[in-house]
Amino acid sequence: MAETASHQTGEYHFLLRRLHSLTGIVPIGAFLFNHLLTNSTAFLGPEHFDDHVKWLHSLPWLLAIEIVFIFIPLAFHAGYGVVIALQGRSNVNAYPYMDNWRYTLQRVTAWITVVFVVVHLLHFRFAHWFGLPNYKSFHPAFFVNTAEGFTWLLPLWAWMVVYVIGLTAAVYHFCNGLVTFCITWGITVGDQSRRKVLLGASGLAVVLMVWGLLSLWALAQVPGGPPAAPDAAQVALRSVAA
Repeated sequence: MAETASHQTGEYHFLLRRLHSLTGIVPIGAFLFNHLLTNSTAFLGPEHFDDHVKWLHSLPWLLAIEIVFIFIPLAFHAGYGVVIALQGRSNVNAYPYMDNWRYTLQRVTAWITVVFVVVHLLHFRFAHWFGLPNYKSFHPAFFVNTAEGFTWLLPLWAWMVVYVIGLTAAVYHFCNGLVTFCITWGITVGDQSRRKVLLGASGLAVVLMVWGLLSLWALAQVPGGPPAAPDAAQVALRSVAA
């Protein structure tokens, strides 16, 4: 009986780990790409960003899609990921091999990404909990209101630091997780294929980082800055005319 229960528990955890691996790539990975795509339209100009966000908000059953394909997979992946992280032990000090460093950084970036996602949601999606504008009121000037959001509660530079750290952690966690996913699911079975996937994932990480940084740069161009200093000659002429 004890052996049967142990076997069932092992199968249960095996299935959960496979589901954890799958949710980290398919729905969450797709959401990451879509999120970066949406934000990158800001680099093309406010009107492109506004049009893309309006199109997203016009999708039928948007709330149901967000709950089923984003929030539930994200909550499961983060929740079970915390369980895995608490059970794991890093031995990088004793065995400083690349795979051990990848394992350790995957756990570190997991914690950073979880905190960042919570901060990001509170910063925009649930900002009205703190007396700030509701994200629904952004319509139709999504770009202007999103850009101004980077001046709420903290100065612009502080938000940029937070988002660059969060972006870096999320990109590493996803791309390194892609390598682990291929190993876990038997897609890469030899050293040569694993090196190729690692190289491809590294290239993808560079692309995603540049993509995300360009988006942050575009959204950091907060409109309505301080007015330009008046021309001294025009001030003098107005004084004489008065």
